[in-house]
Amino acid sequence: MSVHWRHWHPRGGSLQRLLLVWLLGPLWALVALITAAHVVQQVRHGAAAQDEALRTALAHWPAVLPGASDESPLGPAPAAWFRESRVDGERLAGSAALPRVPPTEAVQGQGSVHFYLAQVGDQLVRVAVTLHQPPAATGDGQGAGEPVVRQVARPLSERVPSVSRLLGGGAGLRTVYLLALAMTAVVVVLARTASEWLRHADVSLTQPGAGSPGHGYEGPSELAPAVQHFGELQQSQNRWIEEQRRFLADATHQLRTPMAVLRTQLQSAISGDMLVADALHQMLHTVDRASGLANQLLSLSKVEQLKRMGELPSVDLNAIAREAVMELAPLIAAKRLDFALEGPELSAPGDAALLGELMRNLLANAIHHTPAHGRLGVLLRNCTGRREVLVWDEGPGIDDAVRQRLFQPFSAGKGGVGLGLSICRQIAESMGAEVTLFNRLDGGQVIGVDAVVAWN
Repeated sequence: MSVHWRHWHPRGGSLQRLLLVWLLGPLWALVALITAAHVVQQVRHGAAAQDEALRTALAHWPAVLPGASDESPLGPAPAAWFRESRVDGERLAGSAALPRVPPTEAVQGQGSVHFYLAQVGDQLVRVAVTLHQPPAATGDGQGAGEPVVRQVARPLSERVPSVSRLLGGGAGLRTVYLLALAMTAVVVVLARTASEWLRHADVSLTQPGAGSPGHGYEGPSELAPAVQHFGELQQSQNRWIEEQRRFLADATHQLRTPMAVLRTQLQSAISGDMLVADALHQMLHTVDRASGLANQLLSLSKVEQLKRMGELPSVDLNAIAREAVMELAPLIAAKRLDFALEGPELSAPGDAALLGELMRNLLANAIHHTPAHGRLGVLLRNCTGRREVLVWDEGPGIDDAVRQRLFQPFSAGKGGVGLGLSICRQIAESMGAEVTLFNRLDGGQVIGVDAVVAWN
């Protein structure tokens, strides 16, 4: 039968309290155990010492002083009680406060000592009793006296050690308590130091530039990588928020423009300044541009959702490329372009819908820039683990000065809304890929543009 151990994990609370409880708790539990063992040892030692003292008192029976009170044979505050009685219980000498031997406590043979508990006033006492045979009155051993019962009692509280006796001596509890207090002080200081370090780490997280290597971090070294990582995430989040803020401002401006144009066209048609057919044709074009912009803004929101998904499933790049080509086939046919889809079966991590959007954007851009009766195509290839989707055309090429700017939002050439390539780059980055544009050269002349989506 296999045994599965479950690891305990703290579920919250203060780290300082956790350290104090789990370090000081076992320490003082051990001190309590040592104290209990020491007390038991001292109690046993005191009990043995008291019984031995009672035996000694019986062996050296004291003479009752003439004139001493029967109630207090040893003075006004006796530490012990003595009583001598006949076998039938009649008191002959000693303290009357000490009761006779009860019937339940049988007196042993001569010279044997028996112990029991009795009550003297309001005190519980330990009593030692023995049967004593007085010596013979004559030298020949005849005329021996009647046997007597002798009792000696001491307070039972003497068997419990006093605090001073427990703490006294080099082997007493005083040394243990002093060491425990010293260790407690050390643990408290360490717990407060750890808590203070964590507060320093928290302060470091709230300071600007927490993720930078040169940032003045004052917390524990074990938390330094976490603090740096959190700072980098914070800076990345701040950059993303700033980019989204700028994007929303630009999107608002771009959406306002087609709405204003559409309003002007409607007013022209109503006032009769423009033929209704012409106005409707222009309005349809304006609506198409606005719809395209809105659809691409929705694609960007999907990209942000994709970034938060974590691990992505594997999708078939060939199927996505074929679907994009079929969707844009009317545009290819309208310009009478020669198209080719080539490459082996290939898959990559990603989202099928967004990869389709990426392929449609790249193909639409290639179709737009390829002259009529020209050629374009899609090539899939796997080069030593680097999977690539290449969309090529016979366009006029890209000026180096505007190549990077084309990936910025709302940077577009004639007839575009300025989000296609920006969305392509963001979709690719969300799937662990990258998009780059290259001029294809032949003999030093630009003969087209290659758009490459690559997964490392």
